Amino acid sequence: MSARTPISTDPDNDTLWTPRGACADRQRGRRRRSPSPFASSVLSSLTASGRWARWQSIDPRLEGFASLEDVHDAWRRREARCYLVVAGLTALGSRRGGDDDDAALAVTALLDPGAQRVATSLRDVCEVDDVRAAVWEAVKAAEPQLGPCAARYLLQRARQQLSRPGGGMVARVPATSLEQWLGGTGVDGQRRGDWGEPLADRDAVIASPPVEDPVTDLVDLLTWARDVGEIDADGIDLLVELLAAENGGLPREEAQRIAGERRGVAMRTVRRRRDSTVARLRAAIPRYLAATA
Repeated sequence: MSARTPISTDPDNDTLWTPRGACADRQRGRRRRSPSPFASSVLSSLTASGRWARWQSIDPRLEGFASLEDVHDAWRRREARCYLVVAGLTALGSRRGGDDDDAALAVTALLDPGAQRVATSLRDVCEVDDVRAAVWEAVKAAEPQLGPCAARYLLQRARQQLSRPGGGMVARVPATSLEQWLGGTGVDGQRRGDWGEPLADRDAVIASPPVEDPVTDLVDLLTWARDVGEIDADGIDLLVELLAAENGGLPREEAQRIAGERRGVAMRTVRRRRDSTVARLRAAIPRYLAATA
């Protein structure tokens, strides 16, 4: 006999007995139907903005739904007409279509259950936020003529981007190597400061001597660690690139995204490599001090 769970009812205080497995199935079903906090926030914001009515006036594939939240509910029920809605929103969000970032965000929210499944299958490579970002970028880069298979295509593109290091991705911004950093010049040959910022010409007569900076100690440590083989060159280059980008005014997340794009890996991998390199540097400090005393 299967286990049963008592449920008290009012007002007679009778007891109903239902199979425990059935209760669990219903609870799992409710969790599957409820949107994630990310999707819920995006859908609520876009619904309040009134963008849905404007999108409907542009693309007839969006007709038949009162709001974006109605689309989400129908999408969770896998209604066939929703696949065309995803295709329509993708056309509006694509850079080669309407180039509407809000429409691209709406597609990302609708496909969030799929993004979570991709993140689960790639848990050693990335996090769900990385998959969401990859889906959004796939929408922006998509052809506006995608048909009913748009949802599957976008999730596949996101998976490919995250699981194939270097697959079609090239660096879009110049990098700063340790040698350039030590030499005080950037990739353009212009003289730069400790963190890559351009240095203006100064009058040698009135210029004050440079103030000692902890950066010098860090450069010495990195140079020693590279020369003795404590840290590999790739790890040092990653640290230098992240430090130069952040101190040049780039937000940390953006610096990590660019570093990951350059190397063909997810931001999670960039953070893991950064933390590993920093830990090895910290452990090597006593040997560095002994060697340079």
